[in-house]
Amino acid sequence: MHKFSKVAAIVLLGASVSFVQGADVKNIRAKHMDTNSTIGTAQLDLVSVTANRSETDVAKYAGQVSVINQNDLVKSPSIIESIAKIPGVQTGLDYGRQVGQSFNIRGFGYQSEERVIIEQDGIKRSPSLFSNQISSFRVDNDLLKRVEVVKGGSSVLHGSGAIGGIVSMQTKDVDDFINPGDSYGVMIGHRQESNNMNSNRAALAFKPVENFGILFYGKHADFGVMKMAKDGQRGGVKYAINDERINTVFAKAQWDITDEHGLDFSVYNYHENFVSPWQSLFWSEPGFAPTVGQLKQRDYKVEYKYFPMNNPWVNFSVQYYNSSAQNHRIRSATGRRAFVNDYTNKDNRWGVNLKNESFFNTASLEHRLVVGADYEQRKENAIFVADGELLDFGSFPNFYKDLGIYVQDVIDFSRLELTLGGRFDKFKRGVNLEGREPYSESRFSPKIAVAYEIFDGLNLLAGYAETFRGPTPNETSAAGALNPHYYYLPNNSLKPEIAKEFEAGFSIDKENLLGDDRFYLKATYYNGNIKDMIAIKEHPELGAPPFDPNAPSRRYARYENIDNAKRYGYEIESRYDINNLSFNLGYDHTKVYNKETKKRITVYADKLTFGANYLYAPWHLTLGADANYWFKPKRDQWQVVSGGETYIFHNERFMIVNLRGSWMPKNFDSKLLNQGFKISFGVNNIFNKEYMHTREFVDSSRVGKGRNFYIDFEKKF
Repeated sequence: MHKFSKVAAIVLLGASVSFVQGADVKNIRAKHMDTNSTIGTAQLDLVSVTANRSETDVAKYAGQVSVINQNDLVKSPSIIESIAKIPGVQTGLDYGRQVGQSFNIRGFGYQSEERVIIEQDGIKRSPSLFSNQISSFRVDNDLLKRVEVVKGGSSVLHGSGAIGGIVSMQTKDVDDFINPGDSYGVMIGHRQESNNMNSNRAALAFKPVENFGILFYGKHADFGVMKMAKDGQRGGVKYAINDERINTVFAKAQWDITDEHGLDFSVYNYHENFVSPWQSLFWSEPGFAPTVGQLKQRDYKVEYKYFPMNNPWVNFSVQYYNSSAQNHRIRSATGRRAFVNDYTNKDNRWGVNLKNESFFNTASLEHRLVVGADYEQRKENAIFVADGELLDFGSFPNFYKDLGIYVQDVIDFSRLELTLGGRFDKFKRGVNLEGREPYSESRFSPKIAVAYEIFDGLNLLAGYAETFRGPTPNETSAAGALNPHYYYLPNNSLKPEIAKEFEAGFSIDKENLLGDDRFYLKATYYNGNIKDMIAIKEHPELGAPPFDPNAPSRRYARYENIDNAKRYGYEIESRYDINNLSFNLGYDHTKVYNKETKKRITVYADKLTFGANYLYAPWHLTLGADANYWFKPKRDQWQVVSGGETYIFHNERFMIVNLRGSWMPKNFDSKLLNQGFKISFGVNNIFNKEYMHTREFVDSSRVGKGRNFYIDFEKKF
C-alpha cells in the first residue's frame, strides 16, 4: 500500500478536529434538503446529488457539474446525443446508431471508458463491453428523470474510473406517472422522427395506499436507415445502413414502511436486436456480410433507507444490485468468400453500496458528513469463434473485486464552506486461467475544497483531488492478434494510474437583479497530472508479427505506463432566467498530452454552446433554440500514412442549430387535454450542416445525421 500523501494527512487531521470538538447537534437537515425554495426547475438544475453523494449547491462545488432535466432529454432518444450539448463533452466519430455512439468527457470516453463512470440508479456499466465495436449506455431517455454529468476528477467519492468524469442517470418514480390527487395513473406516448425513427411507450402506476406504489413501464423503438448531413456529399455516403429494434421493460416498487423506513425494488431490462456493420461506429454499411446481433442489459436493485425524523445524525441507505450485460453478434457470408464469425461479450457484476449522511454542529460550524462504502464483484468474458476456431484473447475470463471506503465532511462557517474528504480503494483483479496470478493494490485518495462567498451570490472556488485507477485485466494480459492494428504483448508489471488535479474558479448565483430573474455563471480552470497513465505503445524494434494477409500492417504493441500525462483546461457555464425567458451559454477547452514527448494524447476542439427559451404562459407553450459551435482543432500532426496511402485530418469549424418546443394545454374543459397531456416537437440540425469529430479525415463520410424533424406525444390519465 502506498504511503499517505501530505494532502491526505491534512484531510484526516481536519476531519478529526471536527469530531473532537463538542458537538452541538441541531436539526439543520432541512436547510440542505430544500431544493424547491425558489424558482422550480432553475433551482433543481443547480443542485447536484452525485458530486458529493449528497445534495450540493452546484454554485459552491469546486468543479463543474451539468444537470439535464426531462425537458432536455425529450429532444433526442439517445442519452449520448443529449449530453453532447454540455460543455466538456465531445461526441461524434460514428454514424449515429444507438448501438454505436462515441463520447468523450474531458479527454476520456470511448476507447478509454475505464476512465469514466457510467451509471444508472447507482449501477455502473461498460458502454463498449470490451470490444470497442459498440458504444451504448443501454438506457431509455423517456424513462430517465434527470442526468448529472460531473466533469474531471473532482469527485473522489465514486472511486476508480472517475478521472474523466461521471454520467449518473436516475430513473423516474411511481409518482412521476400519476396526476396530482389520483391514486393510479396510465401513461401512453409516441415519438416520430423524419430520419427513420419511431417509438411507442406505456406505463401503469398504482398507489393503493399512501405509503406504497408500484410502476410498470414498457417501450418499443425502431431505428432505421439514417440520412447523413448534406446528403453525405463529402464522403459519398448518403445513408448509413441500420436496423435496430429496442425493447425496454422496467418495474419499480416503492414502500414507505413507516415514516422512517423505506424500501425500493426495481428491475430494468434492455433488449436490442440489430442488423449493422461489424464495426457499428466506423462503418456505414455491412457490405457483403451483415452482422446480426443482440445487445442486452438487465439490472436488479434493492435499496433500504432509514431516516429517523428527530435524529440528524442518521440518514442511512444500503443498496444491493445484480447486473448483467451481453453483446452477441454473428457475421457470416456464403459462396466463395464464406465465413462465420460468432462473437459474444459478457459483463456480470453485483455489489453493495452503504451510505450515511449526518448533519450536526460543532460550536459555530455546521457539518454535513457523508460516510460510506462500495463493494463490487465483476466478471468479464469474450468468446470469439471464427469458422469454428476459438480465439484466445489472453485476458478472458477475468474478474474484478473492488472495495472503496469514503468519508467527506462539508463544513459551513458563515461565508466559508470547507470540504475535507477522501476515499480508500483496494482492488484485486486477475485472469481465470491456469498459471495466472492475480494482482492487487490499494491507495487513499484525498480531496480538499474551499468555497468562499465574497458577497451574496458571488463565490470563489478552489479544490484539489486525487483519483486512483487500477489496470484492467485486458491491459495487463491481452495477447495475440486481437485486431487488424496490433499484435498484443502482455504486461504484468503495469502500475495503477494516479490523477492529481487542481481546480479553481468562481461562481455567481443571484436573484432579483432586474425583477423576477436569476443569473448563474460558473467559470473554472483545471490543471493536473495523471501519473503512470496507461496507453498502448508500438514496438517496431521487435520486427513484424506473424503475417496475416487480412492485416498486413499489423505491429507489435503492449499497454505501458507513460511517465506522466498532463491535462489542463477551462470551462464556463451560465444561465439567465427572467420572467418567461431563459438563456444559456457555455464554453470549454481541454488539452491532454504526454509531458515527456509534449504530444497530445487526445485531440480536442474548443466548443461554444448557447441557447434561448421562451414560455408563452397563456398557452403553456414553450419555444426555443440551441446551437453548438466547434472551433478548429489543434493537433500535433495533420496527416498519417497507412498502407501506402496518405490521410489528411480536417481543420474546420462546425455549427449545429436545433429548434425545439413543447405544449402542455391547461385551459381546456376536456379532461383529455387539460391534464397530463404534453406535446414536444422540434428540428435537430435544422440547417442540415455537417459536424466532424477531431479525429476525422477531410474526406470522411461520418459527418453527422442530417436534418431531423421530431414530434413526441405523451398523455397521463
